[in-house]
Amino acid sequence: MSVLDREVVDGIALDENKNELRLLITDHLDWSDEYSHLLALQEKINSYIGFCEGKEYNEFYKDALIEYAIIEIHFKNEPIANAMDFLKQVQQQVNELGIAIECHIS
Repeated sequence: MSVLDREVVDGIALDENKNELRLLITDHLDWSDEYSHLLALQEKINSYIGFCEGKEYNEFYKDALIEYAIIEIHFKNEPIANAMDFLKQVQQQVNELGIAIECHIS
């Protein structure tokens, strides 16, 4: 499971109040091919947005009343400036869907 497997949720968890869904993206890629890396990241995020909008998480958490979702992206390599700009734009777009983006660097 990784950023390259856009049809797979890398990790999923629910908080103890059963209203916050956390989805994990693991990104092991370096930034030598910036375009391909950003495209893979965009496709994975889009897949997760569809997962949330389609309430596919109900398969795992039937009784949960999800109020919002957080997509945690764990980068092996520090994101470049273009990646951070891209993620800021994505965050603005998904805010209205009740989705937040968090970035972590391993």
